[in-house]
Amino acid sequence: MKKKIYYILLLLLIGNVGFSQTSISVTPRQDTVLIGDHLIVDIVLQTDDINDIESIDFTEWKSITNLVYQQDTINLEETTDLSFIGENEWGVTDSYFSTPVGTMEDWFKTTTRISKPVTISIYDYGFWSLPPPKIVTKSGKRYPQIEPAMVIVFPADLGISQDSIALMPIKDIIEEGESWEDYKIWFYILGFILLAPLLIKLLWGRKKEKEEEIVEEEIFIPAHEKALTALQALKQKELWQSGKIKEYQSELTDIIRRYLEDRFEVNALEMTSDEISRALRQKDFDTKHSSTLQRILTIADLVKFAKATPPVDINAQFMEEAEQFVNSTKKIEVEQSNDE
Repeated sequence: MKKKIYYILLLLLIGNVGFSQTSISVTPRQDTVLIGDHLIVDIVLQTDDINDIESIDFTEWKSITNLVYQQDTINLEETTDLSFIGENEWGVTDSYFSTPVGTMEDWFKTTTRISKPVTISIYDYGFWSLPPPKIVTKSGKRYPQIEPAMVIVFPADLGISQDSIALMPIKDIIEEGESWEDYKIWFYILGFILLAPLLIKLLWGRKKEKEEEIVEEEIFIPAHEKALTALQALKQKELWQSGKIKEYQSELTDIIRRYLEDRFEVNALEMTSDEISRALRQKDFDTKHSSTLQRILTIADLVKFAKATPPVDINAQFMEEAEQFVNSTKKIEVEQSNDE
């Protein structure tokens, strides 16, 4: 009988050890906000050993990291300080980043899991990483770190709906079965081999007959005319009206980049926004247009990180700004008249 009791106690002890767990996580109630907006973040703490916890450390919130800083090192900040808004049950402020165990003891009298909110504001736009606070224990035991939360902060004048963006999971690669198209290259090679002698004969005969080569004069189209024509064609596609926001933004920025290449002779299609800004400083580019250009180039980079549904007037506004930018920076040819 005693042995059975010992076995039962041992199993209960093993069960308590196996299922005991302590963790802390952060969950923003919105994943996108505008600069300066109030954002409520739920802090969830779970533990069955509150006596071993000494405090909850929010020190890493003093300086959070911008995940898209490398995309634009001129207009984006690499790190920023968030601000705590009002009072919260964790007792943390902009100058005090620790919650002592005495504050939490009453929370765990009838439960092993609690959720308490804090309200914060972020005053720099970008894609910010919000790590969970650290659990400081009396025994020195360390618990696994849960993945940080992600918060997207847009410029205040962007006007994107705050509840319309969500991170989408990466989809698996779709494998397709074989088809005749997998072997069409061999048909092309065979056709070329059969037609090569005839082509060589025709080309050689034509070369002999030509006594002089007539070079057709290439028609020069100014950079701004090509850009405005391309913008008009993009407008007629009505991409954003049919929900293709990302495709619309990408084509619009590509048109502006090609215009910069033709107009200012910079390799804009292969450059980051930062590199384009530096290159334009060496050209006859008026810096009063820099803010408009950065807005056009930066917005597409930000939207790529999430599935956004901006307000209808924002897309039309970006098209108007692009056309105004091209017209304001186009090269003006001065016609000279010979008065003799």
